[in-house]
Amino acid sequence: MAEHPIYRNALNAIQVGVEDFNDGSPPRLSSAVRNLTAGILLLCKEKLRRLSPEDEILIWKQISPSLDDDGKVVFEGSGKTTVDVSEIISRFKSLDIELDASLLQRITGVRNRVEHHHVEDVGQIRGAFADGLLFLSKFMPKHLDVDPQDEIEEDAWSLLVEEKEVEDRLRDECRASYAQIGGPKPLTDAIEREGCPECSSQLIRQTQPNNTNPFDACWACRACGHTGSNQEWLGRILPSFFAGASFLAAKDGGPDPLDTCPDCNEEAYVYEEKMCLACGFKLKPRECAVCSVPLGLDEYGETICSYHRYVAEKERDR
Repeated sequence: MAEHPIYRNALNAIQVGVEDFNDGSPPRLSSAVRNLTAGILLLCKEKLRRLSPEDEILIWKQISPSLDDDGKVVFEGSGKTTVDVSEIISRFKSLDIELDASLLQRITGVRNRVEHHHVEDVGQIRGAFADGLLFLSKFMPKHLDVDPQDEIEEDAWSLLVEEKEVEDRLRDECRASYAQIGGPKPLTDAIEREGCPECSSQLIRQTQPNNTNPFDACWACRACGHTGSNQEWLGRILPSFFAGASFLAAKDGGPDPLDTCPDCNEEAYVYEEKMCLACGFKLKPRECAVCSVPLGLDEYGETICSYHRYVAEKERDR
């Protein structure tokens, strides 16, 4: 089967990205992550192209229905714009095809910061390349039936592997700095998955490795240098960490797993843990003074439930 231009352009973009990264100058580093990301997104589009019933329809942003010569409804791509990151993820999901969306979003997140800000730190770029290798290693064999090591030039592949090994070692060192921390597992899970609230790097360490109390922790990013207290850090990353669960809860009409803490005002109170993962606040069990039903988080500081408060206010206004 002849190699399609989308596939060849994807491999060429990855190759150029690696060459730019190897150069190491600030302009080339920015170009490196742009080319790497472009190549990965093109590979995703190549998968959609192969799945398209005809005319590569699944790669187009706009799909419009029309009638063919026999009066049958057909769908055609319209416009000149192909799918972007969110649409790629949505198409894969609707087709029930496995895709590591969080990994893809992390890579494109670095690309977006490079395009909108001046990023010279090689650590942030290296993280994107390490994640890129991981994505290619999973995506290409599963969805394109090829081994990426056979498709990408040897020198480029070797550099990708080398940078991932460096990144993995640094990530292990960072994890070791908070391995002894106690507290709820979602707290450290969020630190590992979401990383830095400024640059999304996963090179997050605890500045005082001997500390075992998560709510006394000070976190620091080895990539961009951002530091912050546990309250500030978790308050910024937890909404993203729970975004999927919050979406499903809203879709199914269930309660949101995350809420605003009445003590620190961060969106970090996790109902399943019955505590705020930013400051450690726990809601003490209290009952309504009128009907004895348990008071919820939204009734913190009150002595009666919302229903009886409403009744009391109606009586007062009569």
